[in-house]
Amino acid sequence: MTLSALAEEAGVAKSTVSLIERGQGNPSIDTVWALASALGVPFASLFHDESPTNDVLVVREDDGAVVGVDQAGLDTDGLVIRHMLTRTGGSLIEIYTLVLDEGAVRRADAHVTGLFEHITVAAGTVEIAGESFSEIVSQGDLISFRADRPHSYRVIEGPARLVSVHEYPQRVTVP
Repeated sequence: MTLSALAEEAGVAKSTVSLIERGQGNPSIDTVWALASALGVPFASLFHDESPTNDVLVVREDDGAVVGVDQAGLDTDGLVIRHMLTRTGGSLIEIYTLVLDEGAVRRADAHVTGLFEHITVAAGTVEIAGESFSEIVSQGDLISFRADRPHSYRVIEGPARLVSVHEYPQRVTVP
């Protein structure tokens, strides 16, 4: 895929893709998601090489790679996202933890076609909404939804701690 074709498919500027390709860019979470979707690959495959082969794996919270933090002026204020795991042995899954401050709002663009997001609330209360649903979930609750459409998270009582499992369709592979 050419740089121009990738930029057009992802809906980002060609100059942005060029800077990222040269290691000079500082893309937002949404830009990385858009690029992953355009390439048809899992989000974390753009910055992690391989999934673990261990039968048992422990990842301490502080060891999870921070892939998103709050950025002044963006809807991600009060948000920290850590990539905890990508495993490709069966269905391709990625696991993230999210910590959001009270009142934080995160608007996410559509992810790869067919992707389901399964979120368990570890603390706080969050409204999670998409085009066809809006649900309030609290500590201990789980919500599962198609994340290949725009969706949002709004913290009602916080800080909120979420565990998000991204389940990719069978056809998506790690490069």
